Amino acid sequence: MDDIFRSPRPLSLGQIDNLSHREVQILTLVAEGKTNKQIGAHLYLSAATIHSHLKNVFRKLDANDRAHAVAKAFRAGVLQ
Repeated sequence: MDDIFRSPRPLSLGQIDNLSHREVQILTLVAEGKTNKQIGAHLYLSAATIHSHLKNVFRKLDANDRAHAVAKAFRAGVLQ
């Protein structure tokens, strides 16, 4: 239970560098509250492609969901 209250592990430089330009682009739009469908329409990609990119982002950032990925990216300075 105490694990919940511990400080989150900061992202390593490798995790940040592993994000592609497209993944950062998508993560930025996620941070703005856009859905996969809206992001896809904005970037001329399918919602399924956005979903695939986000799965890669979650894996690279060791995040559980969209909010977790955005929070980690903000803490690391990837998003402003």
